[in-house]
Amino acid sequence: MGQALVGGTVADVYTGTWVRANVEFDDGVITYVGPREPAGEAVDITGKLLVPGYVEPHTHPWCLYSPTSLLEVAVPDGTTTLVYDNLFFFLSHGVDGLRAIVDQMRAAPAHIRWVARISPQSAYPDEAERFAIETIAPMLSWPEVVASGEITNWPSVARGDPRVAAGIAAAKAARRRVEGHNAGASYDRLNELSLAGLSADHEAITADEARDRLRLGMWTMLRQSSLRPDLPALLDGLRDVLGSARRLMLTTDGATPSFYAERGVIGGALRIASEQGVEPMRALQMATIDPATFLGLDERLGGIAPGRAATFNVLPELGEWRPETVYVRGEVVARDGRLTAALPELAWPAGPGLAAPDVSLFEPLSGVQPVARYESAVINRRVDRAVEPGDVHAVLVGRDGSWATKGVVEGFLDVDGFATTATTSLELLVLGRDPAAMARAAGRVAELGGGFAFDGGWSAPLEVDGLISAGTFDTTVAIDSRLSDEMSRHGYPFHDPLYSLLFASGDFLPELRVTPSGLLEVKSRVILAPPVRS
Repeated sequence: MGQALVGGTVADVYTGTWVRANVEFDDGVITYVGPREPAGEAVDITGKLLVPGYVEPHTHPWCLYSPTSLLEVAVPDGTTTLVYDNLFFFLSHGVDGLRAIVDQMRAAPAHIRWVARISPQSAYPDEAERFAIETIAPMLSWPEVVASGEITNWPSVARGDPRVAAGIAAAKAARRRVEGHNAGASYDRLNELSLAGLSADHEAITADEARDRLRLGMWTMLRQSSLRPDLPALLDGLRDVLGSARRLMLTTDGATPSFYAERGVIGGALRIASEQGVEPMRALQMATIDPATFLGLDERLGGIAPGRAATFNVLPELGEWRPETVYVRGEVVARDGRLTAALPELAWPAGPGLAAPDVSLFEPLSGVQPVARYESAVINRRVDRAVEPGDVHAVLVGRDGSWATKGVVEGFLDVDGFATTATTSLELLVLGRDPAAMARAAGRVAELGGGFAFDGGWSAPLEVDGLISAGTFDTTVAIDSRLSDEMSRHGYPFHDPLYSLLFASGDFLPELRVTPSGLLEVKSRVILAPPVRS
Protein backbone atom coordinates (compact mmCIF):
# COMPACT_ATOMS: atom_id res chain seq x y z
CA MET A 1 0.00 0.00 0.00
CA GLY A 2 1.28 3.44 -0.91
CA GLN A 3 1.62 6.57 1.18
CA ALA A 4 0.40 10.12 0.79
CA LEU A 5 0.97 13.64 2.04
CA VAL A 6 -2.36 15.44 2.16
CA GLY A 7 -3.68 18.94 2.71
CA GLY A 8 -0.48 20.78 1.80
CA THR A 9 0.29 23.42 -0.80
CA VAL A 10 2.48 21.94 -3.52
CA ALA A 11 5.13 23.88 -5.42
CA ASP A 12 4.38 23.37 -9.12
CA VAL A 13 7.78 24.37 -10.48
CA TYR A 14 6.63 23.50 -14.00
CA THR A 15 4.07 26.33 -14.18
CA GLY A 16 5.53 28.49 -11.44
CA THR A 17 2.42 28.30 -9.25
CA TRP A 18 1.38 27.00 -5.83
CA VAL A 19 -1.38 24.37 -5.87
CA ARG A 20 -3.42 22.79 -3.07
CA ALA A 21 -3.00 19.08 -3.74
CA ASN A 22 -2.49 15.66 -2.22
CA VAL A 23 0.63 13.72 -3.26
CA GLU A 24 0.60 9.92 -3.36
CA PHE A 25 3.74 7.81 -3.68
CA ASP A 26 4.69 4.15 -3.65
CA ASP A 27 8.01 2.35 -3.81
CA GLY A 28 9.85 5.66 -3.84
CA VAL A 29 7.97 7.11 -6.83
CA ILE A 30 5.19 9.71 -7.00
CA THR A 31 2.03 8.09 -8.35
CA TYR A 32 -0.53 10.90 -8.17
CA VAL A 33 -0.73 14.66 -7.59
CA GLY A 34 -4.20 16.16 -7.28
CA PRO A 35 -7.42 16.52 -5.29
CA ARG A 36 -8.52 12.93 -4.74
CA GLU A 37 -8.48 11.39 -1.28
CA PRO A 38 -5.84 8.67 -1.00
CA ALA A 39 -6.74 5.12 -0.03
CA GLY A 40 -3.49 4.30 1.77
CA GLU A 41 -1.54 5.70 4.70
CA ALA A 42 -1.70 9.52 4.80
CA VAL A 43 0.20 12.21 6.66
CA ASP A 44 -1.64 15.51 7.09
CA ILE A 45 0.51 18.52 6.20
CA THR A 46 -2.28 21.09 6.13
CA GLY A 47 -0.91 24.60 6.37
CA LYS A 48 2.51 23.55 5.14
CA LEU A 49 4.32 23.66 1.80
CA LEU A 50 5.60 20.68 -0.15
CA VAL A 51 8.52 21.51 -2.43
CA PRO A 52 10.96 19.40 -4.47
CA GLY A 53 14.23 18.48 -2.80
CA TYR A 54 16.95 21.02 -3.58
CA VAL A 55 19.63 20.23 -6.15
CA GLU A 56 23.31 21.12 -5.69
CA PRO A 57 24.72 20.84 -9.23
CA HIS A 58 28.39 21.39 -8.42
CA THR A 59 30.28 20.39 -5.29
CA HIS A 60 33.53 18.83 -4.15
CA PRO A 61 33.10 16.09 -1.52
CA TRP A 62 36.63 16.23 -0.18
CA CYS A 63 37.02 19.59 1.63
CA LEU A 64 37.85 17.81 4.92
CA TYR A 65 34.40 16.16 4.79
CA SER A 66 33.73 12.99 2.79
CA PRO A 67 31.01 12.05 0.28
CA THR A 68 29.06 10.63 3.22
CA SER A 69 29.77 13.11 6.04
CA LEU A 70 28.79 16.04 3.81
CA LEU A 71 25.29 14.57 3.77
CA GLU A 72 25.02 15.12 7.53
CA VAL A 73 24.60 18.83 6.84
CA ALA A 74 23.24 18.78 3.27
CA VAL A 75 20.22 16.50 3.68
CA PRO A 76 18.71 18.19 6.78
CA ASP A 77 19.12 21.44 4.86
CA GLY A 78 16.83 19.98 2.16
CA THR A 79 19.62 19.43 -0.38
CA THR A 80 18.73 15.96 -1.58
CA THR A 81 20.54 15.77 -4.93
CA LEU A 82 24.27 16.47 -5.06
CA VAL A 83 26.64 16.27 -8.01
CA TYR A 84 30.06 15.19 -6.80
CA ASP A 85 33.45 15.88 -8.34
CA ASN A 86 35.40 12.69 -9.03
CA LEU A 87 38.84 14.28 -9.43
CA PHE A 88 40.80 13.29 -6.34
CA PHE A 89 39.19 9.88 -5.99
CA PHE A 90 40.18 9.15 -9.58
CA LEU A 91 43.73 10.44 -9.05
CA SER A 92 44.18 8.52 -5.78
CA HIS A 93 42.47 5.26 -6.61
CA GLY A 94 42.18 4.98 -10.39
CA VAL A 95 39.10 3.93 -12.31
CA ASP A 96 38.44 0.77 -10.29
CA GLY A 97 38.78 2.50 -6.93
CA LEU A 98 36.54 5.34 -8.06
CA ARG A 99 33.98 2.82 -9.29
CA ALA A 100 33.92 1.20 -5.85
CA ILE A 101 33.26 4.57 -4.18
CA VAL A 102 30.50 5.42 -6.67
CA ASP A 103 28.85 2.04 -6.09
CA GLN A 104 28.90 2.42 -2.31
CA MET A 105 27.36 5.89 -2.50
CA ARG A 106 24.27 4.46 -4.17
CA ALA A 107 23.12 3.50 -0.66
CA ALA A 108 23.20 7.13 0.51
CA PRO A 109 19.98 8.83 1.70
CA ALA A 110 20.25 11.28 -1.21
CA HIS A 111 20.51 11.23 -4.97
CA ILE A 112 24.26 11.27 -5.69
CA ARG A 113 25.49 11.94 -9.19
CA TRP A 114 29.03 12.55 -10.41
CA VAL A 115 31.09 14.44 -12.93
CA ALA A 116 34.10 12.89 -14.67
CA ARG A 117 37.06 15.20 -15.13
CA ILE A 118 38.77 15.26 -18.52
CA SER A 119 41.76 17.23 -17.21
CA PRO A 120 43.36 17.91 -13.82
CA GLN A 121 43.72 21.20 -11.97
CA SER A 122 47.44 21.00 -11.27
CA ALA A 123 50.24 20.74 -13.81
CA TYR A 124 51.40 17.10 -13.90
CA PRO A 125 54.26 16.01 -16.16
CA ASP A 126 52.31 12.80 -16.91
CA GLU A 127 48.91 14.47 -17.45
CA ALA A 128 48.48 12.95 -20.91
CA GLU A 129 48.82 9.46 -19.43
CA ARG A 130 46.65 10.05 -16.37
CA PHE A 131 43.86 11.61 -18.41
CA ALA A 132 44.18 9.62 -21.61
CA ILE A 133 40.95 9.69 -23.59
CA GLU A 134 40.71 5.88 -23.55
CA THR A 135 40.61 6.09 -19.74
CA ILE A 136 38.25 9.05 -19.45
CA ALA A 137 35.70 8.28 -22.19
CA PRO A 138 34.25 5.12 -20.58
CA MET A 139 33.62 6.97 -17.29
CA LEU A 140 31.56 9.59 -19.11
CA SER A 141 29.06 6.86 -19.99
CA TRP A 142 28.55 5.64 -16.43
CA PRO A 143 24.88 6.09 -15.51
CA GLU A 144 25.85 8.03 -12.37
CA VAL A 145 27.90 10.56 -14.37
CA VAL A 146 25.93 13.58 -15.58
CA ALA A 147 28.69 15.84 -16.95
CA SER A 148 32.37 16.18 -17.54
CA GLY A 149 33.96 18.03 -14.63
CA GLU A 150 34.99 21.66 -14.73
CA ILE A 151 37.95 22.41 -16.99
CA THR A 152 39.96 24.75 -14.79
CA ASN A 153 42.63 25.32 -17.44
CA TRP A 154 40.24 26.97 -19.89
CA PRO A 155 43.06 28.39 -22.05
CA SER A 156 43.71 24.78 -23.11
CA VAL A 157 40.19 24.77 -24.58
CA ALA A 158 40.66 28.12 -26.30
CA ARG A 159 43.92 27.05 -27.93
CA GLY A 160 42.41 23.77 -29.12
CA ASP A 161 44.48 21.34 -27.07
CA PRO A 162 43.82 18.04 -28.91
CA ARG A 163 43.48 15.90 -25.79
CA VAL A 164 41.06 18.30 -24.09
CA ALA A 165 39.10 18.68 -27.34
CA ALA A 166 38.84 14.89 -27.52
CA GLY A 167 37.51 14.82 -23.96
CA ILE A 168 34.85 17.40 -24.80
CA ALA A 169 33.88 15.39 -27.89
CA ALA A 170 33.63 12.23 -25.78
CA ALA A 171 31.34 13.99 -23.31
CA LYS A 172 29.13 15.23 -26.11
CA ALA A 173 29.02 11.74 -27.64
CA ALA A 174 27.87 10.39 -24.28
CA ARG A 175 25.21 13.15 -24.18
CA ARG A 176 26.78 14.75 -21.11
CA ARG A 177 27.14 18.45 -20.37
CA VAL A 178 30.64 19.96 -20.30
CA GLU A 179 31.43 22.16 -17.32
CA GLY A 180 33.79 25.09 -17.58
CA HIS A 181 35.73 27.08 -15.01
CA ASN A 182 36.09 30.28 -17.01
CA ALA A 183 37.46 32.61 -14.34
CA GLY A 184 38.64 35.87 -15.88
CA ALA A 185 37.62 35.01 -19.44
CA SER A 186 36.67 38.02 -21.58
CA TYR A 187 33.45 38.16 -23.56
CA ASP A 188 35.30 37.32 -26.78
CA ARG A 189 37.06 34.43 -25.06
CA LEU A 190 33.72 33.16 -23.72
CA ASN A 191 32.49 33.10 -27.32
CA GLU A 192 35.38 30.79 -28.20
CA LEU A 193 34.74 28.56 -25.20
CA SER A 194 31.04 28.26 -25.99
CA LEU A 195 31.91 27.40 -29.58
CA ALA A 196 34.36 24.76 -28.33
CA GLY A 197 31.54 23.03 -26.45
CA LEU A 198 31.54 24.31 -22.88
CA SER A 199 27.98 24.01 -21.59
CA ALA A 200 28.15 25.70 -18.20
CA ASP A 201 30.16 27.92 -15.90
CA HIS A 202 30.12 28.83 -12.20
CA GLU A 203 32.86 31.47 -12.19
CA ALA A 204 30.88 34.67 -12.78
CA ILE A 205 31.68 37.04 -9.92
CA THR A 206 29.64 39.99 -11.19
CA ALA A 207 26.17 40.26 -12.67
CA ASP A 208 27.62 41.46 -15.97
CA GLU A 209 29.80 38.36 -16.17
CA ALA A 210 26.80 36.15 -15.46
CA ARG A 211 24.76 37.95 -18.11
CA ASP A 212 27.56 37.43 -20.66
CA ARG A 213 27.51 33.71 -20.00
CA LEU A 214 23.73 33.52 -20.32
CA ARG A 215 23.77 35.41 -23.61
CA LEU A 216 26.28 32.95 -25.02
CA GLY A 217 24.08 29.96 -24.17
CA MET A 218 25.92 28.79 -21.06
CA TRP A 219 24.09 27.36 -18.10
CA THR A 220 25.16 29.74 -15.35
CA MET A 221 25.59 28.83 -11.70
CA LEU A 222 25.29 31.66 -9.20
CA ARG A 223 27.74 30.91 -6.43
CA GLN A 224 27.52 31.31 -2.68
CA SER A 225 30.64 29.67 -1.27
CA SER A 226 33.20 30.20 1.44
CA LEU A 227 35.78 31.39 -1.07
CA ARG A 228 33.36 33.46 -3.21
CA PRO A 229 30.16 34.47 -1.34
CA ASP A 230 28.93 36.38 -4.39
CA LEU A 231 25.25 35.47 -4.47
CA PRO A 232 23.74 38.67 -2.97
CA ALA A 233 25.47 40.94 -5.49
CA LEU A 234 24.75 38.57 -8.39
CA LEU A 235 21.03 38.41 -7.62
CA ASP A 236 20.83 42.15 -7.15
CA GLY A 237 22.48 42.82 -10.50
CA LEU A 238 20.40 40.25 -12.38
CA ARG A 239 16.95 41.42 -11.27
CA ASP A 240 15.99 42.34 -14.82
CA VAL A 241 16.55 38.79 -16.14
CA LEU A 242 15.80 36.55 -13.15
CA GLY A 243 12.19 36.07 -14.20
CA SER A 244 12.96 35.20 -17.80
CA ALA A 245 16.34 33.46 -17.82
CA ARG A 246 15.98 29.69 -17.68
CA ARG A 247 19.64 28.70 -17.42
CA LEU A 248 20.29 29.95 -13.89
CA MET A 249 21.18 27.72 -10.95
CA LEU A 250 22.45 28.06 -7.39
CA THR A 251 25.64 26.41 -6.15
CA THR A 252 27.91 26.40 -3.10
CA ASP A 253 30.92 25.02 -5.02
CA GLY A 254 32.35 22.83 -2.26
CA ALA A 255 32.43 25.32 0.62
CA THR A 256 34.36 24.74 3.83
CA PRO A 257 32.76 22.77 6.68
CA SER A 258 32.38 25.85 8.91
CA PHE A 259 30.58 27.69 6.12
CA TYR A 260 28.08 24.87 5.66
CA ALA A 261 27.56 24.47 9.40
CA GLU A 262 26.70 28.14 9.72
CA ARG A 263 24.85 28.83 6.48
CA GLY A 264 23.57 25.56 5.07
CA VAL A 265 23.91 24.26 1.53
CA ILE A 266 21.30 25.12 -1.14
CA GLY A 267 18.81 25.96 1.60
CA GLY A 268 21.25 28.64 2.68
CA ALA A 269 21.44 30.02 -0.84
CA LEU A 270 17.64 30.15 -0.95
CA ARG A 271 17.59 32.11 2.28
CA ILE A 272 19.87 34.69 0.66
CA ALA A 273 17.54 34.81 -2.36
CA SER A 274 14.66 35.64 0.00
CA GLU A 275 16.71 38.33 1.70
CA GLN A 276 17.39 39.82 -1.74
CA GLY A 277 13.69 39.93 -2.53
CA VAL A 278 13.69 37.20 -5.17
CA GLU A 279 10.19 35.86 -5.73
CA PRO A 280 10.04 32.52 -3.83
CA MET A 281 8.86 30.38 -6.72
CA ARG A 282 11.57 31.72 -9.00
CA ALA A 283 14.21 31.08 -6.36
CA LEU A 284 12.89 27.56 -5.90
CA GLN A 285 13.05 26.87 -9.63
CA MET A 286 16.74 27.85 -9.65
CA ALA A 287 17.28 25.32 -6.87
CA THR A 288 15.24 22.45 -8.32
CA ILE A 289 13.89 22.10 -11.85
CA ASP A 290 16.49 24.31 -13.55
CA PRO A 291 19.55 22.36 -12.31
CA ALA A 292 17.68 19.07 -12.79
CA THR A 293 17.08 20.03 -16.42
CA PHE A 294 20.73 21.03 -16.85
CA LEU A 295 21.78 17.65 -15.51
CA GLY A 296 19.33 15.74 -17.70
CA LEU A 297 17.50 14.51 -14.58
CA ASP A 298 14.23 16.43 -14.94
CA GLU A 299 12.24 13.31 -15.83
CA ARG A 300 13.19 11.94 -12.42
CA LEU A 301 14.08 14.84 -10.12
CA GLY A 302 13.50 18.54 -9.60
CA GLY A 303 9.70 18.58 -9.52
CA ILE A 304 6.63 17.03 -7.93
CA ALA A 305 4.76 15.04 -10.57
CA PRO A 306 3.87 11.42 -11.34
CA GLY A 307 6.85 9.28 -12.25
CA ARG A 308 9.29 11.47 -10.38
CA ALA A 309 11.15 10.36 -7.27
CA ALA A 310 9.23 10.93 -4.05
CA THR A 311 11.93 13.32 -2.89
CA PHE A 312 10.63 16.49 -1.32
CA ASN A 313 10.80 18.90 1.59
CA VAL A 314 7.99 19.86 3.94
CA LEU A 315 8.36 23.57 4.76
CA PRO A 316 6.51 25.39 7.55
CA GLU A 317 5.72 28.49 5.49
CA LEU A 318 6.55 30.47 2.37
CA GLY A 319 10.04 31.91 2.54
CA GLU A 320 11.26 29.54 5.28
CA TRP A 321 13.58 27.22 3.36
CA ARG A 322 14.76 24.99 6.21
CA PRO A 323 12.59 21.85 6.04
CA GLU A 324 10.68 20.37 8.94
CA THR A 325 10.83 16.97 7.22
CA VAL A 326 12.88 15.68 4.28
CA TYR A 327 11.80 12.73 2.15
CA VAL A 328 14.09 10.86 -0.24
CA ARG A 329 12.57 8.11 -2.39
CA GLY A 330 9.50 8.14 -0.17
CA GLU A 331 11.35 7.67 3.12
CA VAL A 332 11.86 10.24 5.87
CA VAL A 333 15.60 10.91 6.00
CA ALA A 334 15.75 14.09 8.13
CA ARG A 335 13.50 15.82 10.60
CA ASP A 336 13.81 19.14 12.44
CA GLY A 337 17.31 19.80 11.16
CA ARG A 338 18.78 16.38 11.96
CA LEU A 339 19.62 13.45 9.72
CA THR A 340 17.57 10.40 10.69
CA ALA A 341 18.70 7.97 7.99
CA ALA A 342 21.84 5.84 8.13
CA LEU A 343 24.84 6.74 6.01
CA PRO A 344 26.83 4.11 4.13
CA GLU A 345 30.17 3.27 5.71
CA LEU A 346 32.62 3.64 2.88
CA ALA A 347 35.34 1.02 2.54
CA TRP A 348 38.06 3.24 1.12
CA PRO A 349 40.49 1.73 -1.37
CA ALA A 350 44.12 1.96 -0.33
CA GLY A 351 45.48 5.40 -1.19
CA PRO A 352 48.95 6.64 -2.07
CA GLY A 353 51.60 6.47 0.63
CA LEU A 354 53.43 9.41 2.16
CA ALA A 355 57.14 9.54 2.96
CA ALA A 356 58.87 11.94 5.34
CA PRO A 357 61.06 14.13 3.07
CA ASP A 358 64.73 14.76 3.70
CA VAL A 359 65.69 18.17 5.07
CA SER A 360 67.88 18.76 2.00
CA LEU A 361 64.74 19.37 -0.08
CA PHE A 362 64.07 22.52 1.95
CA GLU A 363 67.40 24.22 1.29
CA PRO A 364 66.36 27.85 0.67
CA LEU A 365 66.60 29.56 -2.69
CA SER A 366 68.99 32.46 -3.16
CA GLY A 367 69.58 35.35 -5.52
CA VAL A 368 66.84 36.97 -7.57
CA GLN A 369 63.72 34.78 -7.72
CA PRO A 370 60.10 35.11 -8.88
CA VAL A 371 58.20 35.71 -5.63
CA ALA A 372 54.45 35.04 -5.23
CA ARG A 373 53.06 38.12 -3.47
CA TYR A 374 49.58 37.19 -2.24
CA GLU A 375 46.85 39.81 -2.61
CA SER A 376 43.86 37.60 -1.74
CA ALA A 377 43.16 34.12 -0.46
CA VAL A 378 43.96 32.54 -3.83
CA ILE A 379 45.46 35.22 -6.09
CA ASN A 380 49.12 36.17 -6.08
CA ARG A 381 51.25 38.41 -8.29
CA ARG A 382 54.78 37.79 -9.49
CA VAL A 383 57.47 40.06 -8.09
CA ASP A 384 61.09 39.40 -9.13
CA ARG A 385 63.49 40.29 -6.31
CA ALA A 386 66.41 39.00 -4.30
CA VAL A 387 65.54 36.41 -1.67
CA GLU A 388 66.07 37.80 1.81
CA PRO A 389 66.72 36.09 5.16
CA GLY A 390 63.36 35.38 6.76
CA ASP A 391 61.50 34.91 3.48
CA VAL A 392 58.96 32.10 3.60
CA HIS A 393 59.44 29.32 1.07
CA ALA A 394 56.66 27.20 -0.40
CA VAL A 395 57.86 23.71 -1.32
CA LEU A 396 55.67 21.09 -2.97
CA VAL A 397 57.11 17.65 -2.25
CA GLY A 398 56.20 14.42 -4.01
CA ARG A 399 54.49 11.92 -1.74
CA ASP A 400 57.42 9.56 -2.16
CA GLY A 401 59.85 12.31 -1.15
CA SER A 402 61.83 12.04 -4.39
CA TRP A 403 61.29 15.57 -5.76
CA ALA A 404 60.35 19.08 -4.70
CA THR A 405 59.17 22.23 -6.47
CA LYS A 406 60.37 25.38 -4.73
CA GLY A 407 59.03 28.91 -4.61
CA VAL A 408 58.98 31.96 -2.38
CA VAL A 409 55.75 33.48 -1.03
CA GLU A 410 55.05 36.88 0.47
CA GLY A 411 52.10 38.05 2.56
CA PHE A 412 50.76 34.55 3.06
CA LEU A 413 52.05 32.91 6.25
CA ASP A 414 54.64 33.85 8.87
CA VAL A 415 55.91 30.50 10.06
CA ASP A 416 59.11 28.49 10.57
CA GLY A 417 57.55 25.22 9.49
CA PHE A 418 54.08 24.08 8.39
CA ALA A 419 53.00 21.17 6.20
CA THR A 420 49.79 19.78 4.74
CA THR A 421 48.50 17.27 2.22
CA ALA A 422 45.34 19.34 1.64
CA THR A 423 46.46 20.33 -1.86
CA THR A 424 44.88 20.24 -5.27
CA SER A 425 47.89 18.28 -6.55
CA LEU A 426 47.54 15.62 -3.80
CA GLU A 427 51.20 16.17 -2.92
CA LEU A 428 52.74 17.56 0.29
CA LEU A 429 52.89 21.35 0.63
CA VAL A 430 55.46 22.68 3.10
CA LEU A 431 55.78 26.34 4.07
CA GLY A 432 58.39 28.03 6.23
CA ARG A 433 61.65 29.87 6.66
CA ASP A 434 63.63 27.22 8.57
CA PRO A 435 64.55 24.03 6.67
CA ALA A 436 64.77 21.96 9.87
CA ALA A 437 61.36 23.15 11.08
CA MET A 438 59.87 22.50 7.65
CA ALA A 439 61.25 18.97 7.65
CA ARG A 440 59.85 18.32 11.14
CA ALA A 441 56.40 19.56 10.13
CA ALA A 442 56.50 17.41 7.00
CA GLY A 443 57.59 14.42 9.07
CA ARG A 444 54.69 14.94 11.45
CA VAL A 445 52.21 14.96 8.56
CA ALA A 446 53.81 11.75 7.26
CA GLU A 447 53.33 10.17 10.71
CA LEU A 448 49.66 11.13 10.60
CA GLY A 449 49.25 9.65 7.12
CA GLY A 450 48.20 13.08 5.87
CA GLY A 451 46.76 16.22 7.41
CA PHE A 452 48.07 19.47 8.89
CA ALA A 453 51.03 20.17 11.16
CA PHE A 454 52.77 23.25 12.54
CA ASP A 455 56.27 22.46 13.74
CA GLY A 456 56.06 21.99 17.48
CA GLY A 457 52.39 22.96 17.52
CA TRP A 458 48.92 21.94 16.42
CA SER A 459 48.43 19.02 14.07
CA ALA A 460 45.41 17.10 12.80
CA PRO A 461 45.08 13.98 10.66
CA LEU A 462 43.27 13.67 7.35
CA GLU A 463 43.18 9.92 7.16
CA VAL A 464 41.61 9.50 3.71
CA ASP A 465 43.92 10.49 0.84
CA GLY A 466 45.38 13.30 2.95
CA LEU A 467 42.27 15.37 2.21
CA ILE A 468 39.39 13.90 4.20
CA SER A 469 38.76 13.34 7.88
CA ALA A 470 37.52 9.90 8.83
CA GLY A 471 35.30 11.50 11.47
CA THR A 472 31.84 13.01 11.43
CA PHE A 473 30.90 16.31 9.85
CA ASP A 474 31.24 17.93 13.27
CA THR A 475 34.81 16.66 13.37
CA THR A 476 35.55 18.44 10.11
CA VAL A 477 34.04 21.67 11.42
CA ALA A 478 36.33 21.49 14.44
CA ILE A 479 39.40 20.90 12.25
CA ASP A 480 38.40 23.72 9.89
CA SER A 481 37.86 26.13 12.77
CA ARG A 482 41.17 25.27 14.42
CA LEU A 483 43.02 25.55 11.10
CA SER A 484 41.61 29.05 10.62
CA ASP A 485 42.65 30.05 14.13
CA GLU A 486 46.16 28.66 13.80
CA MET A 487 46.70 30.13 10.34
CA SER A 488 45.56 33.55 11.55
CA ARG A 489 47.84 33.27 14.57
CA HIS A 490 50.72 32.67 12.16
CA GLY A 491 50.03 35.74 10.07
CA TYR A 492 47.53 34.48 7.47
CA PRO A 493 45.59 37.65 6.50
CA PHE A 494 42.75 36.34 4.34
CA HIS A 495 39.37 34.64 4.81
CA ASP A 496 39.65 31.08 3.49
CA PRO A 497 42.84 29.27 4.54
CA LEU A 498 41.69 25.85 3.34
CA TYR A 499 41.27 26.99 -0.25
CA SER A 500 44.47 29.04 -0.04
CA LEU A 501 46.34 25.82 0.71
CA LEU A 502 44.42 23.71 -1.80
CA PHE A 503 45.07 26.12 -4.67
CA ALA A 504 48.74 26.83 -3.93
CA SER A 505 49.55 23.96 -6.29
CA GLY A 506 46.80 24.61 -8.84
CA ASP A 507 47.44 25.57 -12.44
CA PHE A 508 44.51 27.89 -13.11
CA LEU A 509 44.71 31.07 -10.99
CA PRO A 510 47.22 33.92 -11.23
CA GLU A 511 50.08 34.00 -10.98
CA LEU A 512 52.74 31.63 -9.60
CA ARG A 513 52.07 28.05 -8.43
CA VAL A 514 54.23 25.20 -7.15
CA THR A 515 53.15 22.16 -9.17
CA PRO A 516 54.44 18.64 -9.84
CA SER A 517 55.78 19.94 -13.16
CA GLY A 518 57.69 22.77 -11.48
CA LEU A 519 57.18 26.43 -10.58
CA LEU A 520 54.48 27.50 -13.02
CA GLU A 521 53.62 30.96 -14.28
CA VAL A 522 49.96 30.33 -14.95
CA LYS A 523 49.16 32.82 -17.68
CA SER A 524 52.17 32.07 -19.88
CA ARG A 525 52.17 28.34 -18.98
CA VAL A 526 55.96 28.62 -18.61
CA ILE A 527 57.76 26.41 -16.10
CA LEU A 528 60.12 28.87 -14.43
CA ALA A 529 62.02 26.22 -12.48
CA PRO A 530 61.78 22.43 -12.65
CA PRO A 531 61.48 20.23 -9.57
CA VAL A 532 64.67 19.35 -7.76
CA ARG A 533 65.44 15.72 -7.01
CA SER A 534 66.44 14.30 -3.65
